[in-house]
Amino acid sequence: MPSTTYRALLDRPGTRQFALAGLLARLPMSTVGIATTLMVQIQYGKWEIAGRVAAVGVAVWALQTLPTARLIDRKGQRAMIPLSVLFVAGIALLVTTAMMHGPEWLLWIGAGVSSISGPLGSLTRARWAHILDSDDQIHTAFSLEGAFDEVLFVAGPTVATVMAYAVHPASGLIIAAVANVVGITLLLRERTTEPPVREVGGKGLGRHVPAGVIAAAVIALGVGSMFGALDISTVAFAKEEGMGGAGGLVLGIISAGSFLGGLLYGARKWRTPLWKRLLISSLLFAVGFSILAQMPTFWTFAAAGFVVGMTIAPSITVQDSVTQRLVRQDQLIEGMSWLRIGLGAGVAFGGWMSGRLIDAEGYRAGLHVMAYSSIAVAVLALAGIWWIRRDTLAAAAAGRPDVTPPPGGAHGEQPPMIPVV
Repeated sequence: MPSTTYRALLDRPGTRQFALAGLLARLPMSTVGIATTLMVQIQYGKWEIAGRVAAVGVAVWALQTLPTARLIDRKGQRAMIPLSVLFVAGIALLVTTAMMHGPEWLLWIGAGVSSISGPLGSLTRARWAHILDSDDQIHTAFSLEGAFDEVLFVAGPTVATVMAYAVHPASGLIIAAVANVVGITLLLRERTTEPPVREVGGKGLGRHVPAGVIAAAVIALGVGSMFGALDISTVAFAKEEGMGGAGGLVLGIISAGSFLGGLLYGARKWRTPLWKRLLISSLLFAVGFSILAQMPTFWTFAAAGFVVGMTIAPSITVQDSVTQRLVRQDQLIEGMSWLRIGLGAGVAFGGWMSGRLIDAEGYRAGLHVMAYSSIAVAVLALAGIWWIRRDTLAAAAAGRPDVTPPPGGAHGEQPPMIPVV
């Protein structure tokens, strides 16, 4: 049974400790975006400003994924200490500026600096890749980490929204900063499972990025745009219905569906070719979120959101699997960064566009951005599937599985399962 499989992983020495610490350390992945949006909207009264500030943060986050991932690869996970300091400093600037109604450009600086937070989702995945040997174990461990991420996305937006409206506009950001510091401290204390640093002589992908990886990154643009629109539109929907604090709850419900979908996807051994799984998941993603955008009431939106949310984690996981199949283990973090850059750019666009349209036309305009973005995912998947099919079949013929095991137990850095922002 799946639960027995996951329990076997957590019974290994040190795994419970680093899994819990990693969960705390990456709480910002699920809370900073929505907490920033809410704080700025409450303080300045404009969704467009909130969307712009959040977009700057996501854009910087996407750009920092590759250099900070390489830093962790080469210097070890203790290089997270200065990155955590930058994160906390950025949060402090962001909160101080918003509370004093400072200029928007200063909010941009705060959001940008706080986004140089390092590959938070990579840290525990790197440890799993270091201590596990078989393809099936790594597949299960990565699926477990994806499910843990979804736990954050169930609780994080809900807590951030309730705290912003009921306690203080900046409380979600403060909680994220404290959790990150505590989590990183506990994680670095667990030394036995920490992977060694990559040899200096290791070569990156450079300009030799497989066409299939580029195609998957382009698909991720559409996924990210949907995420950016979903967050802002859901909270705006709740606020216009007089239930502002319920927006985060509904985002949590959608993430709960994603959590379940991720568990079911990860617990199964798939015989369907990888390219077919990507195409099917993209089509289901598009159909689901297009339907969700048409829900007539907030609570039917919430109920449908749980079912539609089940398409999220499998869609992102199968895009990750394409990259895991197409690049070598020592190039994996760099290959994954292309997906994160695509996802981050999409979130920035979707958040900015939906915020602008919501101010002008209401929350329904933001939901339309969400729907069109999800349709774009299917269109982009159809456009790029030839390259993905060609490259993944060639890799499979060469003996590379969906999840590349660390050869001989070697180290490897895994990238984050990126959130609904």
